[in-house]
Amino acid sequence: MFGLTLVDHLRMTFGHVIYTYRVHSELAARYARWNRWSQGAEAFFVLAAALSSIALASTGQFPLAIVSAVTASIAVSVLVVRMMADFEGRASAHRACGARLWHIREQFRAVLADLQDEHLTIDAARAQRDVLMSRLQAVYDDAPPADRKLYEAARSAAPHVHEDAITDEEVDKFLPGSLQKGGKSAA
Repeated sequence: MFGLTLVDHLRMTFGHVIYTYRVHSELAARYARWNRWSQGAEAFFVLAAALSSIALASTGQFPLAIVSAVTASIAVSVLVVRMMADFEGRASAHRACGARLWHIREQFRAVLADLQDEHLTIDAARAQRDVLMSRLQAVYDDAPPADRKLYEAARSAAPHVHEDAITDEEVDKFLPGSLQKGGKSAA
């Protein structure tokens, strides 16, 4: 027989939710940083274009016209890239996905605690697990996509946590002592 208990399954899924939450949180932070940097670059080049245009109007020197045209062109290019990449929208989408995952993570923790405290029967815990799995699937269905490079970078930002091998020790870091692997076992 397979030998996977209900508690084992709840802990595995809880661990996977933790991992996925971390990835989406890291991606939200990255996109927010990129948005701030691109806004800063855009503001810098707009300012440079404005100052060089003012200097050109004051002095009439041809090199200032070139500087003005170049900096204005760069500012427009940064704006177009920022609009096309939609860093702010991507950050918001990953932040929202992370918030939904956090809520589901807490619900899994509650099921584990209720099962540990014997406030739930095994059948009731399985029913709650199934509801949570459906909610989790809905989150995954709506989750914003992450390109592979960013996903791997976010994954490496969560050291020693790999999607396919979340250890009991890593899961235990997010559970109180009474729910850790060494605690009382249920189901």
